[in-house]
Amino acid sequence: MEVKFGLQLPHNPTNLILKAAIFADKNGFNSVFSPDHLVSVGIKNWDAFEAFTLLAAISQHTKNVTLGTCVSDVLRKNPAVVAQSAVTLDWLSKKDVILGLGAGEGMNLVPYGISTKLVVSKLEEGANIVRKFLDGGVVNFKGKFFRMKDAMIPRANKKVKLWIAGNQRRTMLITAKYADGWIPTASMGSERYKEGLKFIKELSKREIEPALFAYIVVDEDEDRARKTIELPAKLISLLSPLRKTFLEKVGIDEKDLPFPNLLEFTFNEENVKKVLEFANKVPFDLIEDRFIFGNPSQVVERLNEFVKAGVRHFILTPLVQHHKYLDVVRLIAERVIPQFR
Repeated sequence: MEVKFGLQLPHNPTNLILKAAIFADKNGFNSVFSPDHLVSVGIKNWDAFEAFTLLAAISQHTKNVTLGTCVSDVLRKNPAVVAQSAVTLDWLSKKDVILGLGAGEGMNLVPYGISTKLVVSKLEEGANIVRKFLDGGVVNFKGKFFRMKDAMIPRANKKVKLWIAGNQRRTMLITAKYADGWIPTASMGSERYKEGLKFIKELSKREIEPALFAYIVVDEDEDRARKTIELPAKLISLLSPLRKTFLEKVGIDEKDLPFPNLLEFTFNEENVKKVLEFANKVPFDLIEDRFIFGNPSQVVERLNEFVKAGVRHFILTPLVQHHKYLDVVRLIAERVIPQFR
């Protein structure tokens, strides 16, 4: 069975986003995804541009790649608006479109006065509504958070696929009920991935595309790859909602951290400084298996672990500074992807 490769585009700047998408289209990638953030994940730069506008622009400069969001939510926009955006992109691009949905993160909610309570429950209702719109027809829905009465949006020209992001059992259940694909992160490991995929497939009545979101650094030099990814990897790990697991191993009580996890965290100079001050207290070998890095052969080996677990569509996110981004993408295209074809 074919293994597909998607590229998660950077949050900014727009010229790099477009260059990366065009390169991916011409060099063996199957898909390109835009993050859907108001604020980007980063150490010094937190600019982020609107996902569907970017993808519409990209669609005019690419021929082969599927376009997707990784991921949108139903907290900043009503589920009907999110579905309409995906369908509009489908009509404009005449390409396959993947609408990735997640529960949302604090950086995109807290500064804008949007509640972070019951986000997974809101995702479940929103996914249900989006599914109904994508299946076509008039939608009526009465839930705890959303109401629809004789609601309509344009029908998709081609099939817009709904993917759900999440590593936990609740999001797996939502995937099984409403989605066409699953996008957990590589932090869950290949064994948990295999178990989760089996759980979803046993419950779902649709064909599920097994995807995986992974932060990655590829370099001809293994030590350089490790050094490049270490600091941003620690930043991301320290913000993980599941950070308690590895912090306990170095004697750090999660309650002692002067910053919340991603569900409430906001990116600014002061908050990021607090995280970086704690980064030195966490040995990298405690968290390195949450990321994929090394020379091309090592990266192929790690990806193969997930292929054996059932992954059929990787969404790779180079965790590097902007000036190194295209170099990593080029190595993936030339030295990694061909090993799976």
